[in-house]
Amino acid sequence: NRVMMFALFPVIGMVQGFLPIVGYNYGAGNSARVRQSISTSIKYAVSVTTLILILFIIFSEQIASSFTQDPVLIKESSYALVFVFLMSPLIAVQMIGSGYFQAIGKALPALLLTLTKQGFFLIPLVLIMPKFLGVNGIWYSFPIADLLSALVTWLYLQKATKNMIAPKPQEAPAL
Repeated sequence: NRVMMFALFPVIGMVQGFLPIVGYNYGAGNSARVRQSISTSIKYAVSVTTLILILFIIFSEQIASSFTQDPVLIKESSYALVFVFLMSPLIAVQMIGSGYFQAIGKALPALLLTLTKQGFFLIPLVLIMPKFLGVNGIWYSFPIADLLSALVTWLYLQKATKNMIAPKPQEAPAL
């Protein structure tokens, strides 16, 4: 989890830059700019996470060896790292999508979408899948949870932005 958090710092930074842009344009009633910001942010975040995924596939053993010198643990950990990061490009979609709702002031959807991976999908999958697939069930749970949470976020984001009507900007009071 710490390795994943470190690897996702660039996307977290993108989301932090995305929030004020979307919030400002949503408040200004500029729906086209909001959609463009979402699209651009997702493209860049997916590109960065795809590069991170490739690096983790290539250097998984080196990354694992920075935490232990046990050759068996390094081999197993490098295998697990690949599965944990397999759907990381989709994590970018989930992060941008939940950030959108935060930016427009819709706290409940933002919270629920943020909880989809860990709370709604990963924990139940980690509890259920090892019963059928052994320890591999734990590793398979990560990409499945990422896929499901990204799908839920994407669908919710599409529905919310399809007929987006941003609030009309209010006129400044006369002084």
